[in-house]
Amino acid sequence: MNALRHGLRARTVVLPGESREEFDRIHGALEDQYRPQNPGERHLVDQAAIAQWKLARAEAFEAASYEEEPSAKAHAAILDRTTQVTSRLERAYFKAYKELERIQAARQKQPEPSKGKKGKDDQPPNLRVRWLQGDGQSEVLYERVNGVDVKPDANDKPPAEPSS
Repeated sequence: MNALRHGLRARTVVLPGESREEFDRIHGALEDQYRPQNPGERHLVDQAAIAQWKLARAEAFEAASYEEEPSAKAHAAILDRTTQVTSRLERAYFKAYKELERIQAARQKQPEPSKGKKGKDDQPPNLRVRWLQGDGQSEVLYERVNGVDVKPDANDKPPAEPSS
């Protein structure tokens, strides 16, 4: 930290003298907005929060630098450098933002499991359980049609034998 001048390339997100609570508020707001559901989405939220935090830091650094350096030449150099840095940070933020928006839109397009409505493929199978006796006769023990139990018909005849 001996050479810390602006903190825009710092490995630590929140530097000494900055408010961890403020960063957590920004991060929390992005989590509430995007509700990440896996590590990849959490990484995108982290990247957006870090970029937003560093953008605020760059603005504060730029303002403080102008106060320290009165010359127009120094102001031009400061403006040039902070413009480069803020452009990179804005691209990082908007890249994460766009990807999170894309993921959310795709998630909203996914059909939810049907509740109460059943298509033809959702119908339970019809089922008839027969007891086959040694003499070729059969008896229906259990029958279910369209998901409803049906009392077996006493007059139910065994299926016809295939002719050979």
